[in-house]
This record gives sequence, C-alpha cells and structure tokens, in this order.
Amino acid sequence: MRKESLLPSERQQRILEHVREGVALRVSRLSELLNVSEMTIRRDLDTLEGQGVLERTHGGAVFRHERMVDKFQYQISLQKNLPAKQQIAQKAAALIEANDTVFLGEGTTTPLILRYADPALPFTVFSNNLGVVPEVEGKAAELVLVGGSYNPATYALAGPLAMEMIRQVYATKIFLGVDGLSLRAGLTTPNHDMAVIERAMINHTRGRVILIADHSKFGKVAEIVITPIKRIDVLITDRNIPDAFQTDLKSMGVEVIVV
Repeated sequence: MRKESLLPSERQQRILEHVREGVALRVSRLSELLNVSEMTIRRDLDTLEGQGVLERTHGGAVFRHERMVDKFQYQISLQKNLPAKQQIAQKAAALIEANDTVFLGEGTTTPLILRYADPALPFTVFSNNLGVVPEVEGKAAELVLVGGSYNPATYALAGPLAMEMIRQVYATKIFLGVDGLSLRAGLTTPNHDMAVIERAMINHTRGRVILIADHSKFGKVAEIVITPIKRIDVLITDRNIPDAFQTDLKSMGVEVIVV
C-alpha cells in the first residue's frame, strides 16, 4: 500500500505543477511522482478537470491555461516565439506541391510559409492576410487577396466580400494559425471575424487542413470556436507532444509533425 501523506488540495496542486511543466502526463507517471495510487490520481484529475484547469486525455491529463480574453494583435504577436514560427513555417512550406491551390489563414506564422516556399514552385495562394504580400516577392506563386474590410489590429480583410470570394474557391490545402488549441474546445480565437473566415476556408478545402501552432498555444482556450480538432488533418508544432496528448490526437485522425 502506498502512503498518501499529502492533503488532497496539496496533492492536486502538485499534479498541476507537474502537468504544467510537461504539457501532459500519464496517470502512471503522476502516480510515481506523488507516490500515491493511480486510482487516487484519477480522482484528483476528475476534480481538477471539473475546476477547468486541466483536461483529461487517454490515460493522463493535459494542462489547460486560463481563458484568453485579449483580441489578437498582429504587430504585438509578430516577434513572439519567432524562431519556432520560422521552423514551423519552413516545414509547412515543404508540404506545398506544384499547382496546389492554397488557403493561408490569419496570424503571423502563416505568411512565413511563403517565405520558405520553393521560389520556382507554381501554385496559387488565396488569403485575407495582408502579411503574405511582401513574402510572395520573387516567387512563382500567384497571390490572390480576398476582398473585404481592413482590420488594422489583425492586419487582415474580413466581411461579406471576403466570404463571397472564399465560397467560390475550393483549395487543395489550407494552413491555419491559431490562438488556442484544446482537446475539448478545439481551435479557438478571441476574434469573431477571424473565426468566421477560417471556418469558411476549412469548409472550402477539399484536401488537407494543416494547423501550424507553437507549443505556447497548447491548452489555451478563447471564447470563439473555429473548429473541433477532428477537422484537422495535420498539426505542425515545435515541441515533442507527450504520449497521452499525442494518443488522443491520433485517435482523432491528426498527424503530428514536430520540427
């Protein structure tokens, strides 16, 4: 028998600290770290999930950050985690094939995909993200900006005109950035216009839906859902995802690529 010396509240705080550090951990590992039974760990995880501070995974748990309330600001986000964004974008660019028709979503990582694309590769890009404009210089790719109203905060176009144009195109691939990535909540954003546009792009993509997200987005939840994780085909990220998290993603049909 294991000796359970910590009070439940103390043990649950330790669990949170371990899960936060490792992004996700299995029940068996938490049992070893805290020297208590796996049944006790499962009860604690149920309690913590009920409090909204973590999410249960297949055989473990993943940390859930506080809810995001701030609106996305393009200029503020531009330099955040830049080395990771560049590595992710480079890997994403390698997935583009000759004569693809690609949707590029909003955010600061998606324009970098064009930067790393083969300059001689012929393909077409549809985007409402104005950050792609300087990145297409010197490329064989054709850029088509969707119309709409300009939002200086997101550095993007949105509204009925943008939606109308997106509905007339069926892309072979879509590359999406994201503000929050949660197993339960899916892909989320605090910006309603971004959610509407990217949801429309997903619905008009007849090939793979590719999510590009650095590790800082894991477990974050914003107020507006873009799509459930099961709609994603590929996740490109910069950190090895713990087994429990990856098992759940795999069960949802998501291929994980770590740069």
